[in-house]
Amino acid sequence: MLGRTNSVRYGPALFAISALIALAMMALLGFEWTQRQALQEQVSKRVDSVTAPAFLLDREFLRFVNQLEVFVNGRLPPSAEELGTRLDILLSKVETLRESPGSALLLQNSQLAQSLDQIVVFAQSAERALAANPPDLATLRLLLVEMQSFSAESLALGNSADLLGAQLLERQTLGLLEQNLQILWLTAGQLLLLVLVAWGLVWRSRVQQREEAALKLLNEDLALARQAADRANLGKSLFLANMSHELRTPFNGVMGFLSLLSKTNLSAEQADLVNVANDSANHLSQLLNDILDLSALESGKLSLSKEAVHLAGFLRAIEATFQPLAAQKGLQFELKSEIEEALWVQSDSKRNRQILFNLIHNAIKFTQQGKVTLHARTFDQAQQRCLELRVEDTGIGMDAAALEQLFQRFFQVDSGLSRQFSGVGLGLQISLSLARRLGGDITVQSQSLVGSVFTVRLPLVLWTGPVAPLASAPPLVGATSAERGLRILVAEDHPVNQKYLSILLQRLGHEATFCENGELALSALTQGDYELVLMDIHMPVMDGLTATRAIRALPSPQSQIPIIALTADVLQEARDQAKLAGVNAFIAKPVKPEDLEPVMADVVARAKSAELQLAD
Repeated sequence: MLGRTNSVRYGPALFAISALIALAMMALLGFEWTQRQALQEQVSKRVDSVTAPAFLLDREFLRFVNQLEVFVNGRLPPSAEELGTRLDILLSKVETLRESPGSALLLQNSQLAQSLDQIVVFAQSAERALAANPPDLATLRLLLVEMQSFSAESLALGNSADLLGAQLLERQTLGLLEQNLQILWLTAGQLLLLVLVAWGLVWRSRVQQREEAALKLLNEDLALARQAADRANLGKSLFLANMSHELRTPFNGVMGFLSLLSKTNLSAEQADLVNVANDSANHLSQLLNDILDLSALESGKLSLSKEAVHLAGFLRAIEATFQPLAAQKGLQFELKSEIEEALWVQSDSKRNRQILFNLIHNAIKFTQQGKVTLHARTFDQAQQRCLELRVEDTGIGMDAAALEQLFQRFFQVDSGLSRQFSGVGLGLQISLSLARRLGGDITVQSQSLVGSVFTVRLPLVLWTGPVAPLASAPPLVGATSAERGLRILVAEDHPVNQKYLSILLQRLGHEATFCENGELALSALTQGDYELVLMDIHMPVMDGLTATRAIRALPSPQSQIPIIALTADVLQEARDQAKLAGVNAFIAKPVKPEDLEPVMADVVARAKSAELQLAD
């Protein structure tokens, strides 16, 4: 920005100097052209072409007069031919003078022009007298007298030509000197301007060097700031991961024991208290998930999966989830789908579900009576097939002011102290960010006390690989509920979670052995006979991932034992690292029985199927 400001500031000055140099060069070119014209005029006029013919004419005039005197006085044998020859030479000199380039200047003087004409008259008179037979001597004598008396004018003609030539040379010399002086001044001015330009360029170069040095320092500062920001971002990620773990670890115990408590014999009042506590715990769990998702979106670390999604079945699952929730509030939830049954797409079903869950949950929350409708259709736009999901409700709606702030973080439509609806205002921003990460967008139309319509538009990529059959396949042995009496090794360092998992596994009919760290779990596995490992990730001495890698390095069959990661770290990096370490499944804390039991059944059944295939 600094360099650009200086360029704007000093650019006009350099331009003005350059323009002045250009004008000076044009003026210099004009003077040189004028000088050339003067030289050409001098060449064309040729001063010597004026003086020499005039001088020769004067000499020939005198020679003719002398020859005429000899012819008339008869002192020598008369020769009319010689006199005629001399007369012809005189006339030729007259013509030479008249035809010379500088004659025009000479003949501008009327007296000189008359003198030249008089010489011509003398010559013509002599020519007539000589043409007589015999020559007219009387006429020639009179002519001699006249021509002798004209000798002074003839001499004046030559002198005038010499003077005129001198004047012309002087004027031309003075003109050339003046033009030369002007050229010198212009050249000096150009030299001065060039010196100024050179100084300006040197000064500008120094300024530019200083700017480049300042820019380099700025870039270094920016690099340091970026490194600091990266460190801060990494620190934030580590903080969120640690806070997620630290919050979810005791939270696992709270929700677990509430779940266990809800399945005991309770009075009506106790059951109501447990339900309220469960609702509060679920609300806190959702809030924690939203904060972690928002952090992952901001840091760009939220990964999207590409999997085959049966769109019609996906929407029916959404409908099955929300119909009971709407019914509990006395609302009607309806799915109006135009999606083809055979349509399979490549997408992230988890993130699509998260977007719809946020929108439909808000629609149900802010609707007191009426219905919530999910419309689904596909359409083509700019050679791209797109999916449109429209969530329409008959709720409280929003005014224009609320719509402008709707997708801002922590914004709530009902934000007063006596607000009726709970929430922290993160769901819509997360949904919008997810939709844009998927290449789409979310728009909204709403009218206060009438209702709202949220429209999600996402690009569709058709799935070209193999797909699972739509009809439900026969489940694996124990696929829906774990077999009773499994010998399970649990690596968990938190005492509350140990107690919760102990009671939960006991109620499910399993036998559990607990270890406080990965090293003890590895040792127990090599000494005992277990069918499943539940592995916490964050543990002292040896963490769960290191222990998992060590187990996978054991000889078979111990290395093939199914391992389920149970962790309070729900960031995507934790899932990826666990998968690379060799875990078979990943369950985030708080662990719910309805989540744990089918996963246990699935991994154990798959392990037994693999053993049978190896035995065959």
